[in-house]
Amino acid sequence: MDAPGSGPPGGGEWRLRVLLLESGVETVPRELWDHPQVRRAALRYGIHPSEMLVDKSLHYHAMAGLPRKWKRGRPDIVHVTLLNLLESPLNAAGALEVYMHVIDGRVFAFRPDVRIPKNYERFKGLMAQLLREERVPPGSGDPLIYKVADRLADFTRRFGGVILMWEKGGDATPGYVAVRGLATGMPVGIGMFPRGDFEKSTLRKAVEAYRIAGGRPLPAWIVASRLVEAAERIMGLL
Repeated sequence: MDAPGSGPPGGGEWRLRVLLLESGVETVPRELWDHPQVRRAALRYGIHPSEMLVDKSLHYHAMAGLPRKWKRGRPDIVHVTLLNLLESPLNAAGALEVYMHVIDGRVFAFRPDVRIPKNYERFKGLMAQLLREERVPPGSGDPLIYKVADRLADFTRRFGGVILMWEKGGDATPGYVAVRGLATGMPVGIGMFPRGDFEKSTLRKAVEAYRIAGGRPLPAWIVASRLVEAAERIMGLL
């Protein structure tokens, strides 16, 4: 498919919404607090296990008994993707909205002017704080990152569904998907897990589903950057 048409419906304002789906961002579950790997990592950082994110690089053996462990413990995927999105010309132009859906179902929004730490350890600390307080800075009346929904269904209902980037979707160019997102206002959802498929509950929320590169698996941050670049070209920002 090639990119259709020109201009948003009714002459409105272009805005691309990107939703990071099933993000592997969660604090260490209570049942893992006493595992030797978790205790050693907590001691190393000088924090309680409840203040740490599950991180496969630190907690590989501790995660052995977790359900769907292959989709969890990868906050690095979210980190790199967020840096690609939030430092883009599209975001600087005020034409990008970024949301993150996490494993417990909550959805968080990122303000365009938020500065995500480039240092991975600082990023993990920020995400752990966000999960605890549901806003950053905590208690702020004008937060930079904040919860917008307790359930994915409540969030997607506001937009009439989601456009899903899915390896089993229809073949499309990044330009086509970008225009669909811009024209419909629906968020474009990108999976934030290293392997496996979306949950059935997530798939049911997809109104449209597309794949780029002929369905060849691509890292989430590459998919995000291709979509953003396509939107920037459509809007004349490149």
